Amino acid sequence: MWRAEAREPSCVFSADHRHVDTARGQEFAGLARALFGNVRLDFTAADEEKSLMLSAMLGACRLTRLEADRHVVFGERVTAGPDDPDAIKLILQTEGSASITQGGLHAPVSINALVIYDPRRPYVLTNSTPVRQLLLQLPRQALPQAAVERLAAPFTAHAEHDGMCGILLSLMETTMHEIGQLDEARRSSVGQTMIDLVRTMIGEGRPEGLVANPLDLLLARIKDFIAGNIARPDLTVAMIARRMGCSVRYIYRAFEAERLTPSDYIWDLRLQQAATKLREAGGHSGEISEIAFALGFSSSAHFSRTFRARYAVSPSQWRKAALS
Repeated sequence: MWRAEAREPSCVFSADHRHVDTARGQEFAGLARALFGNVRLDFTAADEEKSLMLSAMLGACRLTRLEADRHVVFGERVTAGPDDPDAIKLILQTEGSASITQGGLHAPVSINALVIYDPRRPYVLTNSTPVRQLLLQLPRQALPQAAVERLAAPFTAHAEHDGMCGILLSLMETTMHEIGQLDEARRSSVGQTMIDLVRTMIGEGRPEGLVANPLDLLLARIKDFIAGNIARPDLTVAMIARRMGCSVRYIYRAFEAERLTPSDYIWDLRLQQAATKLREAGGHSGEISEIAFALGFSSSAHFSRTFRARYAVSPSQWRKAALS
């Protein structure tokens, strides 16, 4: 279960990119209105105390995870005031059953599928069972006007039939899992990737007109994850696949354009960082070992062998050359 420091609900798209907003029980509806606009929640006879919401900024986007008993959300005048958030909204269902009615159309919100809709248009979201959901809000201006106009009715996609949907689903889940460890720059990068995915899914590529390749987006995610976990000795392809929510084969496919394997990329990055750190080293005793262990090498001997194979000199010779 996520833990985050409680605070008063803040306006969506606030300047604080590091904070994680949280609300439980009776505070749930108040935070929902602060983040999603002029919405009304009706729990009727359900238990509102079971509700939990966690939300954080990803650059220009906001990602929210919620757990709640069955309830209905009425979005009749979401942008009623100037301070209400004006964003396109995406729902990913991870548990439970829900449906959305908008513009006379009725769309299920099923597990491992997502629904994109324009909350400026009146809607009713019916959560007929206890649910767990991930919600992504992206600024209206991040999408071309033609794409926004196509959201007169909800847009739906399923991970089993749409590779782009599967990547976005995995990205939302892993990002929420790691949100407390992501700095502002990485959050912004992830948010922009999500915008690119949504643009492509609803028929509009990147602003320059290029269509995003799902494997390119996955590769960017993998490299970002590797960079943030390079010190872990257990950083393996299988571990990366689990965290990315895809198969090991898909990880290898993402690296095909790089002309090297994921493992080769990991060790190359470790050696590059080791070479840089050795150039900056002060030269005191034991520093080579400290660098080796800090970059995930299992022993000083392993580090020395691998370093010599790459640079044709030992780590100590490399350091001496840099200091001379």
